[in-house]
Amino acid sequence: MILCMISIRESVRVGRNVGTDPCLIKLLREVTVAQRSWTTICFCLASVYGSQAIANTACDASDPLTIISATDDGLYEETHGPENAIDGNLDSDSRWSNQSQGAPKTLLLDLGAKQTLKSLSIAWYNGDTRKSNFAVEVSTDGVAYDILLPEQASGGTSSALEAFAFDPVAAQFIRLLNNGNEANDWNSIVEVAAFGCGVAVDKPDQPVVTERRGSGMFGLDPEASPGENFDLLGWYVTTPADDDGDGISDSVYETALAAGWTDPRYFYTDPATGGMVFRVTPAGAKTSANTSYTRTELRGMLRRGDDTIETRVDGGYPNKNNWVFSSAPLSAQAASGGVDGKMTATLAVNQVTRLGKAYQVGRVVIGQIHAKNDEPIRLYYRKLPQNKYGSLYFAHDPEVGKEAWVDVIGSRGDRIDNPEDGIALDEVFTYEIEVKGAPEGDQIIPMLYLTIIRDDGSVVKAEPFDMRDSGFSVEDEFMFFKAGAYAGNNTSPEPETDFDKVIFYALDVSHDPAPAEGPALGAGKPDAPAKRAPVAATLATPGVVVNDSFTDGGRDDGADAADSNWLTTTASSAIEVSTGSLGLVSGGSGRGIRTTFAPQALAEGQTLQATFTFITPATIGEDRESAFRIGLYDTLGRAGLEADLSASSDTPNPLYDGLPGYMIDFDVNLADTAAANIDIRKHKQDTQGRLLGTTKGYDNLGGGGAAYQFAPEQTYTGVIAIQKLAEGVKIAGSLSQDGSILSEVSLVDEGSDVDTFGMLAFHVNSKTFGASKDTDTPDNGIDFTNVTIEVLP
Repeated sequence: MILCMISIRESVRVGRNVGTDPCLIKLLREVTVAQRSWTTICFCLASVYGSQAIANTACDASDPLTIISATDDGLYEETHGPENAIDGNLDSDSRWSNQSQGAPKTLLLDLGAKQTLKSLSIAWYNGDTRKSNFAVEVSTDGVAYDILLPEQASGGTSSALEAFAFDPVAAQFIRLLNNGNEANDWNSIVEVAAFGCGVAVDKPDQPVVTERRGSGMFGLDPEASPGENFDLLGWYVTTPADDDGDGISDSVYETALAAGWTDPRYFYTDPATGGMVFRVTPAGAKTSANTSYTRTELRGMLRRGDDTIETRVDGGYPNKNNWVFSSAPLSAQAASGGVDGKMTATLAVNQVTRLGKAYQVGRVVIGQIHAKNDEPIRLYYRKLPQNKYGSLYFAHDPEVGKEAWVDVIGSRGDRIDNPEDGIALDEVFTYEIEVKGAPEGDQIIPMLYLTIIRDDGSVVKAEPFDMRDSGFSVEDEFMFFKAGAYAGNNTSPEPETDFDKVIFYALDVSHDPAPAEGPALGAGKPDAPAKRAPVAATLATPGVVVNDSFTDGGRDDGADAADSNWLTTTASSAIEVSTGSLGLVSGGSGRGIRTTFAPQALAEGQTLQATFTFITPATIGEDRESAFRIGLYDTLGRAGLEADLSASSDTPNPLYDGLPGYMIDFDVNLADTAAANIDIRKHKQDTQGRLLGTTKGYDNLGGGGAAYQFAPEQTYTGVIAIQKLAEGVKIAGSLSQDGSILSEVSLVDEGSDVDTFGMLAFHVNSKTFGASKDTDTPDNGIDFTNVTIEVLP
């Protein structure tokens, strides 16, 4: 059979689809569409395999391109395989049909070589009575795909070939992503044709036929093990079993799992559907003494059975078994097994717990991204016993800062009404969890995306979640996917019979490839942060930025243009102000204060210097190492830093996390007087939410200077200065009295790009300066009499 099509002239507006009609050669004629005459130009597509398509290598035409194969996942309707979509036959019995069943289905077309693709024409089954939902992606290598046509619907007015035009694009592979139609979730295409130009390609002598899979749901085999139905070489499974009696839950690793291992108690094939069953009871062993809940859950293993690669390495650094964000340093990306990632799962929750404490009943984790210590996402399904439908929500547990909860469908509440748009037990749905870097200026922002696809084809998308301040974009961090049933209830009075059960029907993960080369892990800058967000900064001009002698007796920005606002860092009682001085009240409690100023972006050779004069109290502690700390930081434009804040080891403040900057610290009256020096430290992205309240969030770059001692009720002057160099920055610190330098130190942080500053902070540890921690009492801390911040040429 020879198929001949009417081609619409080149003036068709890009992106608009235009209906065309097939014709046989004997029916060539002028046709009229909507009272407008179109010129009939016929291109002949041979359905006989072995013929050669016309391809114009000069690319000055739009001719039919040979499609050498059309393939799918093998779950097509019997006799309606994907090869039918490119056989040149417009008979509706010669079609491709594949049911979505909760997830889009892909028809993959191969052009045989990289061509210039200019348009597609698709004949939809029953295309004159319903609209079909689809999107198109293209690739030159079959690995990285770009969106060509976003999600849309067919015209719904013709069963003939429907043309879709777009800007010319280089492509060899075309993915038609199909997601049902107006009537049901079936995807059916009678014929596909591609147009463009390029090189001549021979069609194979015989069509490429996709082997049909399975007899259960989604083509799964009810008689096969999970390892035979699914690719489990990239996973290991943990269950509540403790068959070896070591007190820890048992795990079965990739090779054995892929070879067919099952456990009829917790992990097996559903005999009706062929799905992979995860059953977890509140009773049973846990993964460690620190874990509160049991699980039957898969853990992603990028090593795929290669035991020479460790599951994880000491220090929390990535290896080829785990993946990282594209916002991580290049050294981490190169060391990892992949960059960014997407997990797609089709499943049904069949049972959840019904007994126990109200805040735990009915909840189960069905998918995760797990980091070294925390979870960028834990996806929960929860159905309360009195409700018909369940909810979906997720937790974002950052490395730094507080956990966040996001409702997606329904709510996570303990006593909510039945969510009318909720998901019922046994309802099949699909979730897609994806981390993808989003360019913003000169940096990459790690973004978390969650999409839910219901059994009726409807799509629910959570708001994209920005993870730039979550502390995961560092060198000593890694990720892995988890899927299954992770119990959220350990209080059921019937832990053996009150359980969670989840059946997976499809499970797939993908990652971008790791770069082939990068700096060695830990080389030079052990925890080099990803590029930070650009913030508008004043180009530094030599001169005074702040000169505050507190003559107005207030801590706010007074009438003097060089005054500054002074804010608390740790507690509201940290500041005491009087005419001519500003007190940092510490005594028996470690406390801090700070001031912000217009961000100063240093040019090469310029120095930002902060000079502070202070008076010590009557009581000075002894043997207090690194107890008086001063830091300069980039605020990254965080408006929250313009107010009084609090922070402690119990309640860290995420506003302080990841602020680029440096600190110097002074030892206070060490027992070994000769050991007293000045240390210089760099603020890391992986911090503690306490700014200067701890040194754990810093890299110690070095120290030095002459030994010194602090005497009571004496006046001292300290300096912290940062100079931008051609390659890095120079940091200096000093302590003086009566014009004489007692100690000074400086060093260079080579390669550092920290060159913008907008906040100065002070901190004194407990029992260092003063005997009282109460305001308006004597001997309660140090008093600053002047603070000057200036840019030196």
